[in-house]
Amino acid sequence: MFSMFSRRSLKGKLVLRFAIVLGVLMIVMNIGFLALLGYLLPTKNDADDAGRPVVAAAIRSENGALVISPTQELKTLTESAPSFWFVARHTDGRHVTFGTVPDQYLPLLSLMADIHFIDIRGDDNSVLTANFAELDTAAGPVKVMYGGTVVVRSYLAKVMLGMSVFYVPFTLVPIGLVFLALPILVGRALSGIKLTINRASSIDANSLGIRLPREDVVLELQPLVDAFNSALGRIDEDVTQRRRFFANAAHELRTPIAILQTRLEASAPGPEKDRLLMDVARLAQTAEQLLDMQRFAAIQSWDHVDLVELCQRVVADSAPMAISAGYELGFETESPSVTVTGDRASLERAISNLVRNAIEHGGGSGSIRVELMRNGSIDVADDGPGISQEESEKVFEPFYRSRPKSTGAGLGLSIVRQIAQTHNGHVSVIPQILGARFRLTLNSPIKRASQTANIKPKPV
Repeated sequence: MFSMFSRRSLKGKLVLRFAIVLGVLMIVMNIGFLALLGYLLPTKNDADDAGRPVVAAAIRSENGALVISPTQELKTLTESAPSFWFVARHTDGRHVTFGTVPDQYLPLLSLMADIHFIDIRGDDNSVLTANFAELDTAAGPVKVMYGGTVVVRSYLAKVMLGMSVFYVPFTLVPIGLVFLALPILVGRALSGIKLTINRASSIDANSLGIRLPREDVVLELQPLVDAFNSALGRIDEDVTQRRRFFANAAHELRTPIAILQTRLEASAPGPEKDRLLMDVARLAQTAEQLLDMQRFAAIQSWDHVDLVELCQRVVADSAPMAISAGYELGFETESPSVTVTGDRASLERAISNLVRNAIEHGGGSGSIRVELMRNGSIDVADDGPGISQEESEKVFEPFYRSRPKSTGAGLGLSIVRQIAQTHNGHVSVIPQILGARFRLTLNSPIKRASQTANIKPKPV
């Protein structure tokens, strides 16, 4: 609610400005209405209604007749206005007079039962200036016509005083309704923008070719959507060209590297040959990883993948390499089956890269453990020197290597992070006392077996 009144909120600006315009309009209408009343209504002074409670307090019933008690308030009123007079008539026909009633009003005495309003104005201080009231007295309800006292004010001021209870609500209620109803109306009018925003927030490198719909936004924002779609088109074209370039470059590199490796293998043995073969192997691995970055930049096909079966396959394939490097390789799982939705080939490559990273940097001894948890997270841990906190993020950067090595280009962990991101997940280094532990978390729908188990195959 409070965000609506932010300086950058379109809804807040519309509501606030409309409320200001409406408030100014209401004030102008009120001023115009009062000016019209001031022009149409008489400007003569009327009889002062301050004497009404004095009259009501002085009238009482005595021996079946209406009488006037000489109260102190009545004496004070007659002293300030010697010409004050009034005629009071009970509902049962009884009546009483006070002061000198003008002869012109005496015929009205018999008609007072049918009169409900009188406002007569004469010249200033004229005894003919009179007013009418219905009062509750000690003798019961009576109708009173009175005069002889004049209040110096215009009829417009009297009307304004009487209607003052309406002016504030008449102005503030519509403005309040604006702040209540207009946000709902504006929100409904801009509901298409929310759909467009949700659509735009889902666009990433895996959704090339997607455009924002123009039909869901108001006419004024359609040029912005068109400009955004045009920008998406240019980005799609650029990304496609870059991917095509990397794929072609990787493919083109593989052939001459293979030819070079064949020729080196056929050459005479010696230390120089071994060094060249290691360099060629490194080139071949780099080309293959560049191809992997292109291949796994987007999800190829969504499918149900059993992580238990997938991890077992990776461990089995990596076992010869781990054993020859001096490690024991094992697999542990908390559930007999953990099924996620994802791309099987890319997930297999991510786990394989984590295992190969552990083989290369695990110190050449100890054990490497692949651990699968119930929530679908996969840990790969080793007993090597570990990773410092300063390098826990750098190791996922392309071409970064914590230690100079004769093999590897520093792309393996970067590919793992790329695959994790395409599955709406992440990969991180988990601090521990001994060795390094990498955790691959997948934010994909997970299906677990009805019964859990703790399977710990023997080290391979």
